[in-house]
Amino acid sequence: MRSSQVPPDGGYGWVVVAGCALVNVFNQSLVSVFGLMFADYLTSLGEHAFGAALVMNVCNISLNFSGLITGPIINHFKPRKAAILGSLLTGSALTLCSYSTQLWQIVLSYSVTFGFGLGLIQSSTFVALNSYFRLHKGRAVGFALAGTGVGQILMPLLVQYLLSNFNFRDATLIIGGLAFNGVVGACLLQPVEWHMSKSSAAEDKESQPLLAVDHGAPKANGDGLCNKQTCGWSKLAALMDFAILKQVSFLNLIVGLGLAYTASTSFSLFFPYFLQKSANLTMLEAANCMAMLSTTDLLTRITVPAFVDKMEFSHRTTFLLAGICLVVARSIMAEMRSIIPLMITSAFYGIFRSITIVNQNLTVAEYCSERRAEKMLPNALGFNMVTKGILVLSLGQILGWFADFTGSYSLNLHAQNLLLVTTCVLWLCEMYFKDDDE
Repeated sequence: MRSSQVPPDGGYGWVVVAGCALVNVFNQSLVSVFGLMFADYLTSLGEHAFGAALVMNVCNISLNFSGLITGPIINHFKPRKAAILGSLLTGSALTLCSYSTQLWQIVLSYSVTFGFGLGLIQSSTFVALNSYFRLHKGRAVGFALAGTGVGQILMPLLVQYLLSNFNFRDATLIIGGLAFNGVVGACLLQPVEWHMSKSSAAEDKESQPLLAVDHGAPKANGDGLCNKQTCGWSKLAALMDFAILKQVSFLNLIVGLGLAYTASTSFSLFFPYFLQKSANLTMLEAANCMAMLSTTDLLTRITVPAFVDKMEFSHRTTFLLAGICLVVARSIMAEMRSIIPLMITSAFYGIFRSITIVNQNLTVAEYCSERRAEKMLPNALGFNMVTKGILVLSLGQILGWFADFTGSYSLNLHAQNLLLVTTCVLWLCEMYFKDDDE
């Protein structure tokens, strides 16, 4: 029987998982400590919740709108070089941040440069993992994102220690230096072509990676000739796979994911504010709550994806159920005012947040796979990132204004829940009408 080369679905792929986890420890996890690291410094500059929301939301805009160009960058330079570039950008951004004395300088260094670096890291690491795994994809993504969980446990405690013993500039320089360690992990993301394994033709049909390449794109209009403008638009449309945007189900999917992402981002930003200003906890107590949340987040990333893979649950359904649990956990947390109840609710919140984070990109990949549109995955991820950027720019900034207007971070947590509830309603309505059609 004829044999062919297929991805290993493991093997060196587990080294790639370790590399992605290392990148995430020193880069992705830093987003969760923004409020802890910058809150007092922004206050000293005369900026409050609105200014903090502006910095974080512009960062997310830069991160997500990078989806328009990360696909071509990854396709041209490959995931390893893209991840190295992303790590260099994040480390450089934090180094520049340490010398910032005005809000616009922080926006330029942290929001724009750091955000774009994270965008490259997120896309390139997922594409690298996706090319190596098929059956154990959820488990691989969970282990890679566990690196973010480890960082979210250690970074709040480290930042609290640094700010207690050093000034803002020195503490940020040290964190920036740690971010450069992501380059080491990125170097492990070797091309999958170096580690292909042999498989029979029958197995090969079932083992195609999601990143398939379509070599049969149309080349011309009518008789094979077209003007420059038409050809230019056709090439752009083919490059970006705009056709997927005509699917209402895909738009509903990415809008729902975007709303959930905006709620999660706002929570990461305002959680330290809530703990210190609404619950009146000390910085150390707040750091402990954040560490507890991150601990359960980490444990869930390691254990739950393997269970989901084994039980063959839909990634979208898993995301939806976890989102409903997040609404309940956040509503209870908003009314807590003492350290023990907050530690407990933080632990439960970390479990369900982890499930939504692990299943974000997997939900998009699942959608493409179900519709035999695997070649559209890189650009589908890009459109998802752009949607998240648009929603963070609009709704995320409104949540920042709402916190300043009401002066209550508890109400802000409830407002975040409205976004998740909207996601649940949109997806449940689609499932209901889809069942009726069938």
